[in-house]
Amino acid sequence: MAFFRDYLKENKVMPDPRFDETDEDFLVQALLQARMNRSKTNIVIKAGFFGKRDLERELKTPKAQEALHFVAAFLCYMVKTPITYGREMEGFKMFFTPGFARDNSKHEQLRRGLRESYFDATPESLETTESLDALFDIAELNIEIALG
Repeated sequence: MAFFRDYLKENKVMPDPRFDETDEDFLVQALLQARMNRSKTNIVIKAGFFGKRDLERELKTPKAQEALHFVAAFLCYMVKTPITYGREMEGFKMFFTPGFARDNSKHEQLRRGLRESYFDATPESLETTESLDALFDIAELNIEIALG
């Protein structure tokens, strides 16, 4: 059921156990759709989404594998990112992940917050991205993120 955690484990990366697997999968699914469609308006959060089973066909394509690798890197799992980016991403995950599966307001905030640069960034570029704000409008979080 937890397709993202399975993916991380397959790539010998330790998943973050702090979050509910379903919420995490829904967030990753939204980020994956945005990346693959190169659009923040074509994100559809499926009500009956069951992780790997529902994405099995899509995840077999090279395009989807590349997009999933980027999403994992974006979330600071696959590449080492600058400290500021990592701290801001921690705030991003703490804000979005809990309850994401059922919270339509978070879905809308994610859509509004993704910047065009998210669609063209590479995992390698994340290694030098100083701020999450380059890819996601931090103001959409509506919270104070501990930046330092």
